[in-house]
Amino acid sequence: MWLPFIGIIAELILLSFIARQFTQTGFILLLRLFRSRSVAITIITILLFPGTVIHELSHLFTAEIFGIHTGKLTLAPESIEGEDIQSGSVSIAQTDPFRRTLIGVSPTTNGTIAVTALSWWLVNVIHYERYILINTNISIIIIFYLILAISNTMFTSKEDTKGVIPVFLTILIIIAGLYMTGIRIGLPPGMTQGIQTIIQSLFQNLGIALCMNLVGLALFSGILLLVAKRR
Repeated sequence: MWLPFIGIIAELILLSFIARQFTQTGFILLLRLFRSRSVAITIITILLFPGTVIHELSHLFTAEIFGIHTGKLTLAPESIEGEDIQSGSVSIAQTDPFRRTLIGVSPTTNGTIAVTALSWWLVNVIHYERYILINTNISIIIIFYLILAISNTMFTSKEDTKGVIPVFLTILIIIAGLYMTGIRIGLPPGMTQGIQTIIQSLFQNLGIALCMNLVGLALFSGILLLVAKRR
């Protein structure tokens, strides 16, 4: 069980890096094509909008579940003049580090679930033609698009991850302390098997999203090279 779990962590780290490169390369390509920063940002914002919605609503709903006051919600950049453009934001009141951590990582958690479900659906559409709501080819295009949009926006910002490391270190210290004192937390065999199945599914389906982002990045990079040579 631990090997696929470590693989999931590695996939998420690699996917966060590839997704950042994917978005940046796409922005540069649009900037070269249209020669307008505002147009490039607008197109990127529109293309990634489904992922932005999931990202910001994850913060909002998680905060509300924990009883934390929330304020203004935006799903589009408030300004395109600065160096760091935020595609969306939600105001959240100050809270304790534990709840702040859960609120901060919620887009990654929910994004991972959404990407995994879409990847599973994609495999069924391609191989088994199950769960098709519309034409197969259109379904595949829509699923591809949603996977790319969500996987490129599901990772948290530096602001979202404030306090995450101390909380996780505290949890690890507690677990290590329990282990050293001989305390073990066992799970029923049926639950253990179910967790193993979920972890393996996450590992396989996140791999699909990672491959798609790699292909997309290679495609954008190739087109960008062609555009640069022609100019």
